[in-house]
Amino acid sequence: MKYLIRCVSCGKTYTENEYVVRCANGCNSLLRTEYENKKLELKPHRGIWKYENWLPIQNVDTNLLNSTGVFNLYESKGLAEYLGLKKLIICLNGYSGMPTGTFKDIEAETAIVRVKDTNVSGKPFVLSSDGNMGVSFIHYSNIYKYPIILVVTEDTRRERLWSYYNELPYLTLVSLEGKSDYYDSIKLANNIGKHDSILVEGGAKNIARRDSVGTVMLETSNMLGSVPDHYFQALGSGPGAIAAYEASLRLIEDGRYGSHLPKIHGAQNYPFVPMYDAWKNNTREINEKYQKEEAKSLISRVYAHVLTNRHPAYSVTGGIYDVLSATNGEFYSVTNEEAKEAQKLFKEKENYLVEPPSSVAVASLIQAVENQTVEKGDVILLNITGAGRDEIVKERYQIKPSIMVEREHDIDVVTTKVLECVEKS
Repeated sequence: MKYLIRCVSCGKTYTENEYVVRCANGCNSLLRTEYENKKLELKPHRGIWKYENWLPIQNVDTNLLNSTGVFNLYESKGLAEYLGLKKLIICLNGYSGMPTGTFKDIEAETAIVRVKDTNVSGKPFVLSSDGNMGVSFIHYSNIYKYPIILVVTEDTRRERLWSYYNELPYLTLVSLEGKSDYYDSIKLANNIGKHDSILVEGGAKNIARRDSVGTVMLETSNMLGSVPDHYFQALGSGPGAIAAYEASLRLIEDGRYGSHLPKIHGAQNYPFVPMYDAWKNNTREINEKYQKEEAKSLISRVYAHVLTNRHPAYSVTGGIYDVLSATNGEFYSVTNEEAKEAQKLFKEKENYLVEPPSSVAVASLIQAVENQTVEKGDVILLNITGAGRDEIVKERYQIKPSIMVEREHDIDVVTTKVLECVEKS
């Protein structure tokens, strides 16, 4: 056995060949991977697959290694000098290494490889996306020839969804028309996933997605010889920050990378700041104003649209609230103006145009330095989750929907149409 899966809340375990994203006991809790080998070992592979030892997969398809996402980890000079920081490590998930330009590429490929290793291999995934995740899953579903059902809003489909491929035989695209937001598409995807022949991908609850992003912490600690003091990232749902924490737990258990947890720093784009508000009010519960219909007016005003999940992995056991509590973490509210200024600064100092969510992360680091939340001599890891898309010269195609769904719909009728599309593909 390479690993087992354990519910953080009740301790119930699942085997590595079971595809599971929720505890069968009904716990409001994340599941977490526990690897049999407690020592980090590097394999002679490209990209994240060098950390195969701590990824929830059985085999790496060596024929596809050239298609894998590769992040660029380096010590900053320009931004570090500007901020007066002695040791700023930047993890750049950019088009130079990520095929579609964001860290969602490594999440998508690992999630697909994992499901192919389980006893339900072949059943299509259903997931929702506000852009980046959808682009990545479309890309890797074509490479790995695995069927996916992607649910998006009309706005996402028109403005943020694309593919390098003109033919997409493994994709069923469901477009939710009208004035809908990301949560509406999440709800529809979850309802479609209730059918026995379809798998819910799971989002932040998917161990493959979290452990893939956790390789950022593994790579950094391997380079430094110890876990860093701080980890910065902008958060929409929260799997990246949770992954950094979980990877740190494994590194501490290894015994060779120190004994302290990194302080986790999250950031959101004002005025849609549900996790920031909850953390500042010292509560596990998200204010309902961010979850009701009127939240859409707040969402419409943010620069980093992909950070606008109305139901993030904050309150769930093992989620962001618990991660921040365990690491004495911090949360930041970043205005559109601050994000855009940070975006310009990063381009000037590091020569990369970063995606809006990454500009929010950079702005949060600037706030932390100004507020003296970090010391100038601390070792800081800044996760730039997307960059360099302005350099893409390959042709990109807009994707036509397989099914167009009205906001008021009959879920049984929609599911039947989805299944018909999957059968034809």
